Formats: sequence, C-alpha cells, structure tokens
Amino acid sequence: MTELDFESSQLQLLTEALRAGPGTPEWRAALATIDQGGGENEYKLLYAARERLASGQRYREVRAGAGFTRKVFESIDDTEAGERRTPASANTIAAVSALVILGILAVVAYFVMSRGETSSPVDLSQTYFVNTLSQSSFESELGMDWASFGSLRIEAHDGLRPAAQELSDSFHGGGVFYEREQAASDAFSMQATILLNKPSDDAAVGVFVTDDPNFTGDSATSEHELVCLLRGNEASVVLPGGHVQRQGVRVAGGRKAIEVHVNVNRDQAVVEIDGRKIWSGASGLDPNKPRLAGVRFLARAGKNVEMPVVQSVRMMTAQVK
Repeated sequence: MTELDFESSQLQLLTEALRAGPGTPEWRAALATIDQGGGENEYKLLYAARERLASGQRYREVRAGAGFTRKVFESIDDTEAGERRTPASANTIAAVSALVILGILAVVAYFVMSRGETSSPVDLSQTYFVNTLSQSSFESELGMDWASFGSLRIEAHDGLRPAAQELSDSFHGGGVFYEREQAASDAFSMQATILLNKPSDDAAVGVFVTDDPNFTGDSATSEHELVCLLRGNEASVVLPGGHVQRQGVRVAGGRKAIEVHVNVNRDQAVVEIDGRKIWSGASGLDPNKPRLAGVRFLARAGKNVEMPVVQSVRMMTAQVK
C-alpha cells in the first residue's frame, strides 16, 4: 500500500474527492495518491484512506528531529561530568564545615576554661547565706566546734575577750577558729557580732578566713589569710601576703555592737560591716585548698584599755538550689 502523507494536504484532497464524486478531476487526483489494491471499489478505497487519515494514528506520532540523538548524548556526557565533579565539591564543603565547627568548639572551650579559671561558681553579690553550720555566744566556754590558738589567752564569758591580766607591752595575738574545714568550692560566711566598747589603738579584733592553719609568731597570724581588722574606730581589709586593700573605714564604737561578715567562695570575697559592703574582689586564697575561719584578738597593755568583745560567731553557708 502506498504510504500516506498525513502531514500534507492529502486529507483535504480525499475529502474534496469524496464530495465531488467519481469521474471528477478531484476523484482521479485522489486515487492517484493511494494504491487501489487490485480493483477494489474506488469509493471504499478513498473513504477508508480518508478515515485512516482523519483518525490521526500516524498524524499524532512524534518523531525525533534532526540532531536529536547527538543532543541526547551530549546531555548525558554533561550529566556524567557533573556527577564526577560533585564528590569533589561535596568533599570541599564537608572539609570547610568541619573546620568551622572545630573553630567554634575551640572558641567555646576557651571561654569556658577562662571562666573556670578566673570566675567564681557562685556570684557572691547574689548569694544568700541562710544555712547555719554553727553559732555560739560563748557564754561560759568555747563549745565543741571551736578551738583556740595563739599566745594570747582568750576567755569565754558572755562572749569572747582577751585575758587582760596577761597583756604585755608588746602586741600578742590569740583567738578561736571553726574546726571544720570548708571546701574551696563552697561559698560560706564567717559572721561576728562585735562590741568595741571604748575603741583603742592598743586592741584590735579581726574576722578572718585562711587556707593555711599555721598560726605563728607573737601575733598568731597565718601567712595566707584574708582578714577584716577593727582597730580603734577604723576597719581595714588585708589580703594574703599582708596586702592592705582597704583601710580607714569608720566604724561605730561605744555600746552598740556591729556586725562583720566575711563572705568567700572559690576565688572571690566580700567584706560587709553592718550590712554595708566595704570591699569586694579576688580573695587571694588558694582556689584548691580548704579554708578555716575564725576571729582573732591583738592586744597590748595600755592605759584605761577596754577590750573588744565578740558577742557571737556564726558559720553560714549559701542556700542550695
């Protein structure tokens, strides 16, 4: 059978032949375009051809145009080349990401370590000492939690005071300390209620915290202690090594007792008198050694000297959340 050219005007030609009828020029022209199949009815041939053509069975067929195959293979080559390049790009991105992550971790570790070395685990300005470890008013004896030290004998009678009858012309020291050591990591407060009576330069009393329990010399001081020292009507703060950090703070004398608090944690300290902060900063204490806390008297014989009295002492710890 003759191949029908469905992409030409053959459909219109066959339609016009069927309309014109047998024997017409259109009829003969249409017959010339198809194989008549050995004498079959011309009308049936033309009609069948026209029906096949109208059905669009081949008219709707999509054929590849010129260069289609070449374009397909070029596209495949480009895709494969891109896939070969992708692992390298992915590896580069992964390497850069890993370096960035390591850098971030290094920075975080630096700041964490720096904070661990220079800052305190507890902010003393936001710390409330509400748990009592020990409290004593020393009415007639020291009590089981407190131990005496130094060459200056201390009497416990309605409070602590130096034995005036044993004073000499030179200063001597003695006092009591809380026997239970406190870990360097623990925040605590040594608090003393002190009556200065008649302030005199011949007598002094101090509230201290130390990481060295060796109280030596006539003054019975340790080489590494933080102390708030009251002498006359002034207060001073002395750090380990004898470094005076604050002095000349006026305090009330007479018959009104004052409150002295020395608050410490791992590496910071705050000193308060009657609820007023007179000093804060690095304590200078060893951040790895346990601490002892107590009170100490320094006194010598003098004219009309009235010794200060420590009416009570309390050891307090911070509230645990």
